[in-house]
Amino acid sequence: MNTVLQNDPVLAPLSVNWKSIAQSACAKVPPLWPLESFVAVNPFLGLSDKSFVGAADLMQRVTHGAMLPAPALYQAKLHAGELADIDLEVAIKLARTQADEAWVNQLAGLTPSHLKLWLHTASGEAASGAIHSVADAADRVNGGQWVKFVEDEVSKWCAAYHDEKQSAWRMPWSSLPLFSAWRESSMRDLQPEVLGLKGFRDFVKSLPANALEALAVMMDQLGIEPEAAENYLHRALMSISGWAGFVQFRVRENGMAGIADDSLLQLLVVRVAYDAALLKAFDGPKLKEFWVGASADITEPVTKNLAYHYVWQLAAECGYQRSLLGEIGAGAKSDVTEQKVAKAVQAVFCIDVRSEVFRRSLESVSPEIETLGFAGFFAMPIEFLPLGHQGGSARCPVLITPKYKVRERLANVTSAEENEQLETLLQGRRVRHAWNAFKTSAISCFSFVETAGLGFAVSLFKAAFVKKSAARGGATAPDVSGCGCSHDHGDTHAPKEDAFGEVTGIPVADQVALAQGALKHMGLTHDFGRIVLLCGHGSETVNNPYAAGLDCGACGGHAGDANARVGATLLNLPHVRKALAETGVEIPDSTWFMAGLHNTTTDEVTLFEVESVPTSHQTDVIELQMWLAKAAKETRAKRAPTLGLGKVEAGSIDGLVGERAADWSQVRPEWGLAGNAAFIAAPRERTQHINLRGRSFLNNYTYSRDEGWATLELILTAPVIVASWINLQYYASTVNNAKFGSGNKVTHNVVGTLGVCQGNGGDLKTGLPLQSVHDGEKWMHEPLRLSVFIEAPREAISMILEKHQNVRELFDNGWLHLFAIEEEGKSTHRYLPGLNWELAEA
Repeated sequence: MNTVLQNDPVLAPLSVNWKSIAQSACAKVPPLWPLESFVAVNPFLGLSDKSFVGAADLMQRVTHGAMLPAPALYQAKLHAGELADIDLEVAIKLARTQADEAWVNQLAGLTPSHLKLWLHTASGEAASGAIHSVADAADRVNGGQWVKFVEDEVSKWCAAYHDEKQSAWRMPWSSLPLFSAWRESSMRDLQPEVLGLKGFRDFVKSLPANALEALAVMMDQLGIEPEAAENYLHRALMSISGWAGFVQFRVRENGMAGIADDSLLQLLVVRVAYDAALLKAFDGPKLKEFWVGASADITEPVTKNLAYHYVWQLAAECGYQRSLLGEIGAGAKSDVTEQKVAKAVQAVFCIDVRSEVFRRSLESVSPEIETLGFAGFFAMPIEFLPLGHQGGSARCPVLITPKYKVRERLANVTSAEENEQLETLLQGRRVRHAWNAFKTSAISCFSFVETAGLGFAVSLFKAAFVKKSAARGGATAPDVSGCGCSHDHGDTHAPKEDAFGEVTGIPVADQVALAQGALKHMGLTHDFGRIVLLCGHGSETVNNPYAAGLDCGACGGHAGDANARVGATLLNLPHVRKALAETGVEIPDSTWFMAGLHNTTTDEVTLFEVESVPTSHQTDVIELQMWLAKAAKETRAKRAPTLGLGKVEAGSIDGLVGERAADWSQVRPEWGLAGNAAFIAAPRERTQHINLRGRSFLNNYTYSRDEGWATLELILTAPVIVASWINLQYYASTVNNAKFGSGNKVTHNVVGTLGVCQGNGGDLKTGLPLQSVHDGEKWMHEPLRLSVFIEAPREAISMILEKHQNVRELFDNGWLHLFAIEEEGKSTHRYLPGLNWELAEA
């Protein structure tokens, strides 16, 4: 490996629009959110214009990994009686409606018997025709670990370039555009040449300073035909999918702010540069013979193996749908009774699947409790600025941009007292920053360990053996502490400038509009209870880089307490209620809105601003706290078997669950959204009789109250999309954790506070840890695509799909399943591509 690269001057060809081709490849890369706001994202986000099976074929070729579960999954379901011939027959029929012309012939004459025969010999092997990078070819022909070398080099450089001030010494070229910074760095980096790529610095120096010009030069050197280039470039990006995803996140955030950013394209040029260098270094007949496969366009049809494999996946989903449809139909009533008598408590929870289990427990505690499901940010699109922090974080779905900044403030204190507390807080932060800088300094870190290391023995012992409840408000959840804090929501005044120069607050007119929209879309416009609880949710865990992934996806990977408190405060304001009454929404004086937080690890619910509750409602709040505590205990008992506590005595479960939340060695503090499989938008009466086993997103919706279908449109274009992102991330992390997940969290290392790598280097990991979907013996998530059930007329649903092409293609191309519940649950129709429907048999 000592070949010297030739430094031949070249001119960039101008006949091919490489920029357009490169941008198309970049569009196939999903964004990867940083750890502090880690949210579930569809790992196939850029492929929704393709059929699911077509995307599976493409991803096998460009990632060299499967996008469908191992056939053993279907064998187990068949043997367990969870799949019947009727499911196989429906799956074959559905596959033919979704099939592209390229593979429809593979389904001709297919029967359940053929599928069962295939299953006995199926191995799930990857399809032929894989797309290769030059690094792939070099490894295959010349041996070595050039794929790993390129991954490590790009990752090392990206970690330095994107460092969020974690390191004491910053890269000197961080202010330059990405490609320019890499070029300056690489012209001085000896590492590639030390590892055998002689002349690499001169090769980099020979490249044009402009990224697009450099790309044109290198694509000409690689000899890839334009019609095959997009697939090759896609493969190049997938070889560094973690950092490509993170850069795509930055590009997306800038785009939402109206800022043009071509950083991902520049990163692609960096990645191609290593291939171009390797091709020069190892140019020869064998490499060229193998490399020619990498430059071939994908034109061959989907293989019979993949076609049959996909039909089995459809069958597994049909089996689940058949079971759920039977349960919905079994409890169908002739009519959904309108609420006649106000309940003592109406508790609004996030649609998150974990809330479904708690809601069922809470409803069983007292008939005086009604629960509702609504997106956990409660229609409050805010950026929340914690006490003493200059910057904040978006507390709304990542599909939208926050409209308002809300500052956390101390309650019941004077301005002088608040300033004194703020200065104490800031002083403590400065001391901690200086101490951390001393500990991690390149000069003092070793002497620090020698002189102060033993001083940490006590704290290490406590962390390992003394289990206490982890407090929210630390690094894992910079949210409201619940200790007498309140929000500056604007009151009756216009937004004002705070001590940091930020304009915070919500204008009066917008307060009313926000309150009206929230009540309308959650279906709560009359028959209000005495207490209306807006209950957000958040997880409780320590020593967990993925803590944000267990918090509320609707709140942008944070807990939902800030949104709940803002929403409850707005709905208690006299001027807001007066304005709502003028629109026909009359909130009686006997109704009081409260905010709460459901801890999804311990199932405890914390109520906020209890001290502000009117005297007339204090008894109601005490009763609510008792109901919540009882529901929490029941929920913990229901979840205990999945946490390995199934054989524990009932009296010990509560304490053991609490210990898990504070255990720094616990790799599975809770199961998050594992098991999710359905989204149901219907009146609660439609599902209240069913044990949905924590697998369904539940969104309250009564179509008879939805004038103009505004709420239906919102459901299809927002919560359904967010739920599909969650579902497909769990799906991908289960079917192929090595490619789409993040591997074993025990060996994770945090990189620049942005993401994690496996071991001591390499690419950022993109999905969920193995421990989030597997308990060590079996999979805890069943990889099924989301089945969406909406109780509404088919015509209304079709009208909205026709209006929103990006949503329609998710259903037309098989990324999601869609059902319309009609006749008060007595009949359900399945959506078929092309705005068609058929009766779905349970």
